[in-house]
Amino acid sequence: MTLSLISIGLSDENDLSLRALSEAKSCDILYVELYTMRLATTLVALSELAGKPVTLLPRRDLEERSNGIIDEAKTNRVGILIGGDCLSATTHIALVLEAKQKGVKTRVIHGSSIFSAIAETGLSIYKFGKTITMPFPEKGPPDTVLRVIEENLGNGLHTLVLLDLDNEKNTYMAAPYAIQGLIDAGLSPNTLIVAVARLGQPDALIKAGKAKDVASLDLGEAPHSLVIPGSLHFLEEDALKALAGCPSEALKGRAVKPELDRLIEKYTLGCRRVREKMKLKQLPTQITETKVLELLDHVDHYLTDAEYYKAEKKPTALTSVAYAEGILDALKLLGVADFEW
Repeated sequence: MTLSLISIGLSDENDLSLRALSEAKSCDILYVELYTMRLATTLVALSELAGKPVTLLPRRDLEERSNGIIDEAKTNRVGILIGGDCLSATTHIALVLEAKQKGVKTRVIHGSSIFSAIAETGLSIYKFGKTITMPFPEKGPPDTVLRVIEENLGNGLHTLVLLDLDNEKNTYMAAPYAIQGLIDAGLSPNTLIVAVARLGQPDALIKAGKAKDVASLDLGEAPHSLVIPGSLHFLEEDALKALAGCPSEALKGRAVKPELDRLIEKYTLGCRRVREKMKLKQLPTQITETKVLELLDHVDHYLTDAEYYKAEKKPTALTSVAYAEGILDALKLLGVADFEW
């Protein structure tokens, strides 16, 4: 028959789309998974809306006993209601793949999630880099979180930091607690940070400012998330002021380097590292026409990249041209090409 993954959305049962509700009502067996995020709904509310009993699916059952669910779907229409968008967690895509391998038809009904709702901050959704989850202290230090933030900042990208939770214990990490943990681990207290609470709900809250200031705020009930912005367009700055109450002072003197400066430092460091560690192969070595033509093919690709990045107004256009020039210079210095700049 069918296994359906049905997205609930960000808040409660009222976030179910008409398509999602129709799919839920058509199922013979209906489960709900509530461990990946906090929702303002109940089994009773979901059951009443779907018109049939909804059974809570513990995390262990979904991750370790998926065979039983898929076996049920061989002879029944089985649906699993999932908070946010149903494919935001890797556990759920793994279930889809397992069902496919066993010949069970699957359906996916998408819904709203933090990954789209975060645009309510006014930050461009296209400028977000890698997402990371801030763990509870007992699970380890936030070193990986800081590395991801640093990496994204280096590329001028925003970082969405999800906060750990344990629905079974009714424990949810609060944004101020997470910010203080990052500061204690080495994040500058003056880092611009955006804290969001209950996005998608009527009492959603968005606050931005220096980390040390946002860490002192009371954002109310979970769920909370954080964003550490990268480079900002002036419209994003205006949005943070208007939508998140960000003080102008927090936007001044930010530690995000201009893109061109960042690229120069990045490639200079890379070249120096290679220069220090490289080993020359035994000489003489044969340089064939095929090898030279392959290098010239790289030149053509770099120049094409330069044209693309120029159209996108990105300083990496200059980097691509420099790569092309470097290869041509190398060919000339090796005496296998003759030209003048």
